Amino acid sequence: LLPLPALQAASPDWGGSLVLSSDNLMRGTSRSSSEPALAAELHAQFSSGWLGALWATTSRVRPSDPTTVDIAATLGYGAALGDDWSLRGSFTHYESPWQNPSGFYRYDELTLDIRYREWLLLSASFSPDTSRFGSAFGPVWKRNAMAYEATWQQPLSRSLRGHVGIGYYDLSDLFGRGYWYGSTGLAWSRGHWQLAAAYVIAGRRAQDLSYVGDGGKRGLFSIGYFF
Repeated sequence: LLPLPALQAASPDWGGSLVLSSDNLMRGTSRSSSEPALAAELHAQFSSGWLGALWATTSRVRPSDPTTVDIAATLGYGAALGDDWSLRGSFTHYESPWQNPSGFYRYDELTLDIRYREWLLLSASFSPDTSRFGSAFGPVWKRNAMAYEATWQQPLSRSLRGHVGIGYYDLSDLFGRGYWYGSTGLAWSRGHWQLAAAYVIAGRRAQDLSYVGDGGKRGLFSIGYFF
């Protein structure tokens, strides 16, 4: 981030989180073989609209694998669209350097987010080099993938809010098909702490487009410290 003049003009606002979850879910399917996961994130937001983030989480793609760490780095730019709407574009690079083979889990994503206040988030992502294992297909390397999501968040009290979300992961360039996923849940916050519970569903096709047992229906529980 440092070579960009726009980022050198002012000191950023820093933030981050440390979250322990009952599972490591990504687009409705597990990245930890349905076991608990620990995630950490650090981000910087500049007044010019630029932002940067680093993220890491424990993962275990197959039950026979050892637990390892996935990492990611994001660079993005956001702007307000009037008083209520905002727009953000970002580039994220994902790595799993201790997985075998590590190159299978290395990919990039471009994401466009449109937000209405703190209530509605619409998101579209494109990856030119996603690799994925499908239980009905085997491994497929470095193909295009798209993801679309919509999430509604509703404050219920000063410290409690609910959410409902739906998404579609388009893996047609890899497997000729994709799958739907969604979730609904509650989050309770007090100071820097947050407790959350959600019910997550991945469509029937997710079972064929991931490792056996990674999709389906499940509860997700987490406790996090945010600063």
